[in-house]
Amino acid sequence: MYTWLPQKVEHAQKILEEQNIELAFKFNPPASQAEIQRCEAELGFILPHSYKEFLKFSNGANVFCSEQPRFEITLPWLADSGILIQSTSTIVPFNQDQDQVYVEDDSEKKYIAFCYLGYIATGDFCSFDITTYANSEYKVLDCQHDYSFEEWQVEHIIANSFEDWLIKIFDDLLELAARYPRLIK
Repeated sequence: MYTWLPQKVEHAQKILEEQNIELAFKFNPPASQAEIQRCEAELGFILPHSYKEFLKFSNGANVFCSEQPRFEITLPWLADSGILIQSTSTIVPFNQDQDQVYVEDDSEKKYIAFCYLGYIATGDFCSFDITTYANSEYKVLDCQHDYSFEEWQVEHIIANSFEDWLIKIFDDLLELAARYPRLIK
């Protein structure tokens, strides 16, 4: 499913190099089916198909990130740069932390946070809107801390699937790097 990704990364590296921007792409070894099933059981939700396929390709990743961290970060699901796509071992604590802020005691959870946005991006994290399950996928939301879940659902839909979101991230950041290289550095 992600046979296109290595070519996208290579293209991104070329554009970034031309702009004299030093950013890296760090992919983890693949997750096993057992790890994915354990993760779903711990979350209490089914992960979308395209995200599960990504986990089988790379069990989490940090894309468009600095080679060297700028700050000392101790939480494994947090990054000071780039876009940190959560792995099967980090997505549960990442969600527990986000839930403390965004899920009220008497309400039900309506999202699965899957990505922390470091200093490059504009929001805090991205999530799957678990109220929109269709064709084994969830819509992807940009979850900015200044807004409520309802506002994320209406105004901050980024893509209709994880794979569409990942393609969009590459395309949008590469366009931004080509137009405004100083913003990305």
